Amino acid sequence: MKLSMITLHACFWAAAICLVVQVPFAQARMVTQIVPTLTVTEEYTDNYFQTGSDTFEEWTTSYELGFSVGFLNKRSKIYLEYDPEYTDYKNQNEMDSLDHNASLSAAFQPTKHTTATADISYDGHDGNNTGQSWEHSASTSVDSQLTKTVKTSLAYDYSNSFDQQLRTGDYKEHQTQNASGGIHKAFGAKDKIGANFSYGTDNYQNSDADEYESYEPSAFLTYWFTQMDGIETNLEYTYKKFDTLAGKDETIAGDIRYIRQITKHLDGYLKYRHYISRGEGGDHVIYHPSVGVDWDTTEDYISRGEDGDHVIYHPSVGIDWDITEDSGVSIGVGILFNDWDNNNEDSKELFWDLDVYKVFNFSPKGSLYITGSSSYEESDDEAASLGFNISYEAGCYLSYMLAKRISSHLFTSYQLQQFKETVDREDYTADIGGGLTWNPLKWLQVSADATHTNFKTDDASREDYEENTIS
Repeated sequence: MKLSMITLHACFWAAAICLVVQVPFAQARMVTQIVPTLTVTEEYTDNYFQTGSDTFEEWTTSYELGFSVGFLNKRSKIYLEYDPEYTDYKNQNEMDSLDHNASLSAAFQPTKHTTATADISYDGHDGNNTGQSWEHSASTSVDSQLTKTVKTSLAYDYSNSFDQQLRTGDYKEHQTQNASGGIHKAFGAKDKIGANFSYGTDNYQNSDADEYESYEPSAFLTYWFTQMDGIETNLEYTYKKFDTLAGKDETIAGDIRYIRQITKHLDGYLKYRHYISRGEGGDHVIYHPSVGVDWDTTEDYISRGEDGDHVIYHPSVGIDWDITEDSGVSIGVGILFNDWDNNNEDSKELFWDLDVYKVFNFSPKGSLYITGSSSYEESDDEAASLGFNISYEAGCYLSYMLAKRISSHLFTSYQLQQFKETVDREDYTADIGGGLTWNPLKWLQVSADATHTNFKTDDASREDYEENTIS
């Protein structure tokens, strides 16, 4: 599918409105900020094209002169940035370029209960060179508090980018658009009801299996019928139509949860989750009972696709535990019973339901952040045609002040993605790295970072690779 005309104009006019409508308040005190910056970056990679064989080393040096202007008053904020950048490649001289990067960000409060925002970003690195990503983006939103208990929201997001595709590993240009709206009403201290709708598209410059058009209405309800007892329920329908032989995918996501408050920070619950996928290839059923300690829950699904039906039944028992402001726990374990009505074999597998974070401030100089999560969903927007997938992610980040003006950081992360519906594929990505930052003066910063990436997959369409980068 060919890309349609770039639609940055819509957000440009939204930003222009934010500039114009502030005129009645011109007499209010205006604060102007001007911030010039100069950035010199040296970067090395031992696998520029991220291949498993015939690795290619590259050194790049970039010089960026930035200029930012901000205009702020009581009801509006406007920031303009222009950053010309020259990049010099050691081994690929034909890619040397002078690129012009610019952005506009505006926020305006026309009334006490209404806020409008708009952002536009132009990336000058638009040469469609393999190994180099770029993105032009725009967004606008309006949030309104119509009454004391009713809120509405409208939003539009646009992106035209050239980046690495998850499914194939190739660099491709594509355009995404998403428009959404919602209305929420509170009718008690903890009671609320709401509905949302979004429409999205993903179009590639050349026809691709991951192209789609989607419609996603959803609704939710939280109601406490006593001080100690309440229910939560969510319902979502997704219709995705693909531009190729992948056909279409329909998903209905639903859950209902009975909550019993035990203490101020501890809730017990009973929950039922459901997922069904149907298609021309047959039915796929998943039964998922689980038990655990749960602080923040996720949703389940009913999905209908061309490749077969897929159902999840997921009753669960657990507790909600809000430990402190800087930590939370959601841990559960259950069995996913996969019942396929096509050529896939039925299976049973252990599934850990995770959403954990913790911040350790072990001294005034250092902090350690630890996170872990898991999920299963009908499709990943980065690889929409691969269908139903399960993912696990974990990571940690350590920061420490070595001296008054010298800080350090270390990090590591791991991700496992399993695609079960249209293919039998597993992707593993592990990153580890660290860096130092030195601030000799208030206006001068020097930093050095190193990262090692290890990517492995059992799919023939992509290569395993390792990459080391220093910048």
